Amino acid sequence: MCRLFGQHAHPGLGVCEPLCSAENALRFQSHKHPHGWGIGWYVDGAPHVRRGILPAHADESFVSAGREVRSAVVIAHVREASVGPVLRENTHPFLFDRWLFAHNGTVARYREVPAVRTAIEAEIDPDLRREIQGDTDSERVFYLFVSRLRATGETRAADLSRVRRALADTTATVLRIADAEPSPKPTSLNLVVSDGRLLAACRHGRTLHVTSSAAPRHVFAVASEPIGAGPWQELPEGGFVGTEDGARIERGALRG
Repeated sequence: MCRLFGQHAHPGLGVCEPLCSAENALRFQSHKHPHGWGIGWYVDGAPHVRRGILPAHADESFVSAGREVRSAVVIAHVREASVGPVLRENTHPFLFDRWLFAHNGTVARYREVPAVRTAIEAEIDPDLRREIQGDTDSERVFYLFVSRLRATGETRAADLSRVRRALADTTATVLRIADAEPSPKPTSLNLVVSDGRLLAACRHGRTLHVTSSAAPRHVFAVASEPIGAGPWQELPEGGFVGTEDGARIERGALRG
């Protein structure tokens, strides 16, 4: 269990309000999700990530990062450690090449059944398996996504349709492996990804909310829980939402 936030907006808007000061800001949500935090953003197209292992509500570095970040795309996350200890390498968002990724949820039977972890890792491209640094199910889901995106073509030229297909294939693969047998807690996979140009998210098993506003300063955001005034709309279960410019929004079923 974690909480995530993603925003594609006019760079002048910043993210301090939704991260730190708005009603139900991500920092407030960290009271129930206290096992570290991360913020990812882009500078001249290059991704940057800042992480901490203290609760966001007790760490001034979280506030400092929220004030400093100026980026069209930002992904932020506060963690409740369901899989893996409280370490920086287990803290979202994860990063590979230009891609940032955060996950809210848990892969069923991952901790209890080693074969689930082994089977998921077997679906990841061999060179990407060597990039895995931590213990979490989430990081493995990320590299599975990158593997599936690679299968559609060059990752640096991916558009929303390819990202959507890769997210759908990733979700289907994890469910096929992890939910092959009954579990008291079925797999939940709310995922948000970006390469600094586009921002996309999908929902499976946890709540996910969306808000958007047009000119003069566009903003598109997704969040586990509504933050601030909104207005927020709940993304339907099995849904996908994304944008390549923060203004034109694509929505629909993940497997459309």
